[in-house]
Amino acid sequence: MDNLIFIAPYLPLGLAILSGISLLLLQVFLPLKQRGWLTYVALIEAALLILASSLSFLLKGRVSSLPAELQPQAMANYQFFSNIALFFYLLLAVALLATILISAVYLEREKLVYGEYYALLFFATSGMMVLVSANDLMTLFIGLEIMSMSVYALVGYRRENPWSNEGLFKYFLLGALASALLLYGIALTYGTTGTVSLREIQNFYLSQPIGPLGSMGLILILTGLGFKVAAVPFHSWSPDAYQGAPLPITGFMATAVKAAAFALLLKILGEGFLVVRSYWLEIVMVLSALTMITGNVLAFVQQNIKRMLAYSSIAHTGYLLMGLSALNLQNDNQIRSAILYYLFIYVVSSLGVFTALAQLSGQGEKYQRFEDYAGLGKRHPFSALVLTLLMFSFIGIPPLGGFFAKYYLFSEALRQGQGLLVAFAIFNSILSIAYYLRLVVVMYFQPDARSEETRQSTPVTVSMALALSAFCTLWAGFAPVNFLGVIPGLSPLVEWLHIAAIF
Repeated sequence: MDNLIFIAPYLPLGLAILSGISLLLLQVFLPLKQRGWLTYVALIEAALLILASSLSFLLKGRVSSLPAELQPQAMANYQFFSNIALFFYLLLAVALLATILISAVYLEREKLVYGEYYALLFFATSGMMVLVSANDLMTLFIGLEIMSMSVYALVGYRRENPWSNEGLFKYFLLGALASALLLYGIALTYGTTGTVSLREIQNFYLSQPIGPLGSMGLILILTGLGFKVAAVPFHSWSPDAYQGAPLPITGFMATAVKAAAFALLLKILGEGFLVVRSYWLEIVMVLSALTMITGNVLAFVQQNIKRMLAYSSIAHTGYLLMGLSALNLQNDNQIRSAILYYLFIYVVSSLGVFTALAQLSGQGEKYQRFEDYAGLGKRHPFSALVLTLLMFSFIGIPPLGGFFAKYYLFSEALRQGQGLLVAFAIFNSILSIAYYLRLVVVMYFQPDARSEETRQSTPVTVSMALALSAFCTLWAGFAPVNFLGVIPGLSPLVEWLHIAAIF
């Protein structure tokens, strides 16, 4: 066990990289008829990645139990892996496993190649893990580019589909521009501070003014990251990329990619540039307000469900940016914990939604419009029930996880003096009811649009992913309250998030 403590922090990243390489090799050497086994290999590797991520988080707390002479070396191994990084390791691994579960049926139906697809998912996850655990700007940038390059290829994976090609082109072009702006901002920050280490940047600005060069570097970094999280006005790539990507990849982008991008923002604003909060606070507040209202208004007018979810994701970006604007100089972990809780709920709920859509969209994803889901409550009652539950969670109806995620985030932002922004966020949450309930109304209260179709049973992997998403949404909804200890096993989630919020 002592030896395991030393290597545990390196296991998740190493396993993600080796898994991607092994899948590429198996794709080359396995006979064509046996390549279906790649799905099972990918599932096993993703499950091992969850185990390794959980182990690294749990064993960090046992360093103090080591003999005194071994503790310094163990702490040195963990110094690059903060609690918040290990939390994101686990969240990303869960999103990866769910994406593979969704993809298993989707790839077979669409006759797409297995090996490269799964390998790219693991390589994207490894880039995210580098990103969330890095402590300097250059390593952050390298992790971001590993993630981005893999996701670009996944967005354009359906090469015969014109929507996929268009989404890839816009995503790649604007992503390259964002990377260039981010890199230039890093260069200006290095020119000002003489370092790319986030901790040393923070120490520099404790004693020195940011200056015009440093201010320009910070603005460029925020602009580049604004593209990555699809904040308004840097969001134009998102709806096209979401619509063009294979549905499991759309879900992966909406969950894992967004979570990793916010981990990056949280590290940069909550650590490196926290002491110059006054320089970026108003920028983030304006971005938050614009992102909330634009996402919700444009989601309301969409006829395509994937585009609606893209704009819905943009609106959630606005809520999370509000949380970032509440970061304070006292290094209050409550607001960080609220952001992590919101991300956790958003990820598990979104994975469930995209699981259902990937199963129901039909060959070639021909069913993407709202009217295509009329009568779904009768045709696929379980999928419709889970979709309804998750739509209610997105709205914020108690006692679902989405309600407590918003309550926790909004109350912490209010505690930090963001009253006007919180009021605007509540107004936007009310606006979102219209388009989330629209899908529910179509599923249950409109005549069946596809009654002539032969009813097919839901695959086991899809049912598992849907059930897990619904369970997590319900379970996490009770966690903040815990009903005075009546229901066991709920309070550890909140306690865990408080621990994870520590850099």
